[in-house]
Amino acid sequence: MGEGLEHRLEVVGERSSSILSPLSSASILFYHQYLIQNLIRKDIKARYSNSFLGYAWTVLEPALLSAVYYFLFIMIADDPDPLYAVWVIIGVIVWSCFGKCLQSTVSSLTRNASTIHLVYFPRLIFSFASVGSTIWITLMSSIVLIPLLFAYDLEISWQLLLVPIAILLAAFNAVGLGLLLAPANCVNRDIEHLIRFIVRAGFFVSPVMWTWDMAMKRGWAADVVIWNPMVFPITLARDGFLGKVTEFPMNGIMISIGWGLAMWIIGTMVFNRFERSAVKYL
Repeated sequence: MGEGLEHRLEVVGERSSSILSPLSSASILFYHQYLIQNLIRKDIKARYSNSFLGYAWTVLEPALLSAVYYFLFIMIADDPDPLYAVWVIIGVIVWSCFGKCLQSTVSSLTRNASTIHLVYFPRLIFSFASVGSTIWITLMSSIVLIPLLFAYDLEISWQLLLVPIAILLAAFNAVGLGLLLAPANCVNRDIEHLIRFIVRAGFFVSPVMWTWDMAMKRGWAADVVIWNPMVFPITLARDGFLGKVTEFPMNGIMISIGWGLAMWIIGTMVFNRFERSAVKYL
């Protein structure tokens, strides 16, 4: 009988080579897409289950935040751009996607400690379930932009597709860094608090309350902020809303996309190498 049980035992959670982690991680996400979709639905439902306004908050939250930032800025600026309110809303939407994806990925293992102790499946799924729900909520938040098209008499064109593309790029720029830090956060929760501070500070050094054109007028500022990988996604979303093909410098585009790819490669390798030992601290 013992021999029969031995034949039925299977290796669970076999780890692939770290070098192949970027490809194996993509394979895991594709193979478990049904499970990820269920976790995304569960996460979204849990966020608004006890809320009277429910999913309306996906639109109200960026609109209210943008209103606060807009009135704060016009008290400082002498003559803001007529479309400045729109630029702030778009900046808030795209940056919030990046910040929430980064924070949820970093804490994906610690927030799911109870499930990890009960059953095994690839822990990478927790990260992408939270990222997926954030992307979905961000896309729903973008609905607030539709009335602004008519309010400012802007033309509806194919360039509007650049807005969701910019949102996906913002999420991609966050997920790799989050995977890189998630195992360390299991050992030391200071990582989670540090990331929360970085997200708050990054809000001001990213073009949320200012635009790329404003940085260009400063000369030296444009040379500095172009190294921020979030400058391009936010600018891309604004140009798409305006109905024009972005004229952002090519080196800035390569910095943003290169950052996302580099963090994906490094993040998946580190996550694959250390997540198994890190969860012992949960």
